[in-house]
Amino acid sequence: MTGITSEASSLPAMACLSGAAPLAPLTDEEKAKAQTIGGPSGEQWEPITPAPCEPELPRGASSLWVYRDAEGRPLCARFRKEREDGGKDILPLSYGRRVWTDSKGNRRDGTGWHCKQGRKPLPLYGLDQLAAFPDVPVLLVEGEKTADAAARLFPDYVVMTSQGGSKAAANNDWSPLAGRSVTIWPDNDDAGSGYADAVIAVLEDAGAAVVRTVGVPDNLPPGWDLADDVPDDLTGGGETSDVDFLRPYLDQATPAVANVKMPHGYSMERGGLYFTEEQGGDLPPKKFWICIPFNVIAETRDVDGNGWGVLISWLDPDGRPHQWALPRRMVHGDGKDIAGELEDAGFGCAVSGTRFLRQFFSSVHTVRRLRCVDKSGWYHDNGNATFVLPNGVTVGAGRRDVVFQTTRMARGAEYGTAGTLADWQRDIAAYAVGNSRFAFSLSVAFCGPLLDLMGEQSGGFHIVGKSQSGKSTSLFAAGSVWGKGDRDGQVRSWRGTSNGTEGIASETSDTLLVLDEMGQANSREVGEITYMLANNSGKQRAGRNGEARARKSWRVLFLSTGEITLATKMGEAGQRPMAGQEVRLVNVQADAGAGMGLFENLHDMASPGDLADHIRRAARTSYGTASRAWLQALVMDRNEDEAALTDTIKQIVARFEEQALPDSGPVDGQVRSVVRRFGLVAAAGEMATAYGVLPWQRGEATRAALVCFRSWLDDRGGTQAAEDRTAIEQVRLFIEEHGESRFTLLGGPDGDGDDSRSRTINRAGYRRKVTTEGGAEKWEYLIFPAVWREVVCKGLDARRAAQSLIAAGYLNSGGGGSPTSVIKDPEKEKAARFYVVNGDIVDGGN
Repeated sequence: MTGITSEASSLPAMACLSGAAPLAPLTDEEKAKAQTIGGPSGEQWEPITPAPCEPELPRGASSLWVYRDAEGRPLCARFRKEREDGGKDILPLSYGRRVWTDSKGNRRDGTGWHCKQGRKPLPLYGLDQLAAFPDVPVLLVEGEKTADAAARLFPDYVVMTSQGGSKAAANNDWSPLAGRSVTIWPDNDDAGSGYADAVIAVLEDAGAAVVRTVGVPDNLPPGWDLADDVPDDLTGGGETSDVDFLRPYLDQATPAVANVKMPHGYSMERGGLYFTEEQGGDLPPKKFWICIPFNVIAETRDVDGNGWGVLISWLDPDGRPHQWALPRRMVHGDGKDIAGELEDAGFGCAVSGTRFLRQFFSSVHTVRRLRCVDKSGWYHDNGNATFVLPNGVTVGAGRRDVVFQTTRMARGAEYGTAGTLADWQRDIAAYAVGNSRFAFSLSVAFCGPLLDLMGEQSGGFHIVGKSQSGKSTSLFAAGSVWGKGDRDGQVRSWRGTSNGTEGIASETSDTLLVLDEMGQANSREVGEITYMLANNSGKQRAGRNGEARARKSWRVLFLSTGEITLATKMGEAGQRPMAGQEVRLVNVQADAGAGMGLFENLHDMASPGDLADHIRRAARTSYGTASRAWLQALVMDRNEDEAALTDTIKQIVARFEEQALPDSGPVDGQVRSVVRRFGLVAAAGEMATAYGVLPWQRGEATRAALVCFRSWLDDRGGTQAAEDRTAIEQVRLFIEEHGESRFTLLGGPDGDGDDSRSRTINRAGYRRKVTTEGGAEKWEYLIFPAVWREVVCKGLDARRAAQSLIAAGYLNSGGGGSPTSVIKDPEKEKAARFYVVNGDIVDGGN
């Protein structure tokens, strides 16, 4: 084996280093990926992580520290080598392929452990421990030797360090510390203070929940760190252990205040936030305790420079991290709203200190500025797309620059996660294969983020069927994509006012809104709520002074269930749904026609009930992970090439329309609008499958969407406009109900007289038999124009209704394009105009 040849050319070979014999030359792609890190001219270096084997302690090295990933695999290493002058060098080790020219001028090509630095950003030391103990606080120190010593002193902490010291903090990957509580223990020198300041900034950018710093005792020797012994004079000659001496300083670490300008009189100390009030004369200053310690992370404002606020973080008494972007406008109330929200999240504050707390939030300033938003969904800044979830989690290149700011801290609690993506795929998504309604519901859950990409309006699907048919099960499964799939999570009730639904829609923008049991809704408001949800905005309201207030807005795909349809529910209040409402909320029959309710494939379950129970239980234990994986992939593709992404979606939708629509006959715009929405659902399911989020074969989502669309189309009765279908059905119903009682028979009972006219009450017109060209007889109904407008077509556009019947072949149009015909009125013995409806309309309804 050959030695490691690099800056430390005298070091021996490592276990995995390949021989010196030249290997295959680097390809152009490999050369493009390679980095040159401080080597001779022409050197090529391509790090490989994780490494396939462990590094060995190099010759002459006194210590070796291996950096590992969350699974414990080696990523890189660093070793200590003593110099002849008594100094030390900390050198990197990384696994990879290196092509170089040695000191003798020979071209060398070797893959193995080299004394080279890996690809940036560099990993942190202790990632395996961080993953193993997800709820344990983190202690951050400078240097691997110090980290190992600190781990022995404080086993209740995950101890970590970074590579390169304070000047290289930005070269490390700090993202694994997002959401974690981190305490920094700096070395007792200026370099240690500089390291702490540098790390505070990068931790805030990484999204650490709470960052604290230890106040190092002044009586420790200069340069002292946690790998050194505490001097005997500080421990009473050994009477006090080093741990007992040091522990109080760790426990009393204070929130970091780097880049924060504290208001006059305020100080953040170990015990929390204090205000010191100067008193006149010889009286000493008076100090007030206000609240527990917390971090001020940044000031916030929206894209227009309004909505200013302060982003803070803290730990509750159980050590759980919390964060809130507090709108500054709240400080001008009496403070109860602020204190109440904070106390509810374990942020202890003095009752008498409310005014001091309000003044602090009003006056504190930070160097860092973040953009605040007030609803979930897509945001675009500096050419980057970022997705914000209702619980404040952000995905995308600009995720560290955007924060969710509201007057309520509990917002978005429904968007938590539990279990792993593999758990969700195995326990929920896999059972949707071969179950069209189930698979369709899951595909709908992924569709919300595509609305903005495609410029589509909001809309919904209503799964309708009898009780215990599996409707709610499909909602629980769909809800589990984004959060807890249950009624105390993602699944909300139709029972509520339109005002309340506005707030829910705004909170779920670009995600999924799940509404269960339409039967519980207010019959008079359900139609208005449907229109409102689909129209992307709430009501326009006036403020106290009569000025227009900003309307809530959203983009949302909603999934609903009920034992009755929208039309039936509105009918309870004597209302009729408009065509636009039926297009905005599309009915899908829950019964898949296999005798098992929602299901067609039980996947070896004993019964449909057993499968439904399994899905319900799983939706409560495995949830939220699918949406995170979906958004990560979608945001990355959008930022890399949005045009290509939208083109892919358009192609899937176009193919779906070709498959879904009949080859012959006109297709109304309303039907095209609905088929496009079904196609978008198919695209969402197919893309989630391609991303590896849905564990399905290609085409499964499309097949499910096609089955559900055709079910809707069959129930609808064709591809004509809803208004046309409604007009035909209403005229047909009138004739079926009143064909003999309100239409006088021309020609009398035997067809040769007119003495029956006197017995017709509340006459709508006449009826007669006519002979067709083929010699067959059929009925014709002659309807008075006023009766047509005021009675037969009540609630409809009478002119459009006539045109609909003409197009369907049920109304005989008159000359000159008029919908009426001139016929002799037997009553008046002169010609009059009538709407002449042929009897085929009754036969067409059978």
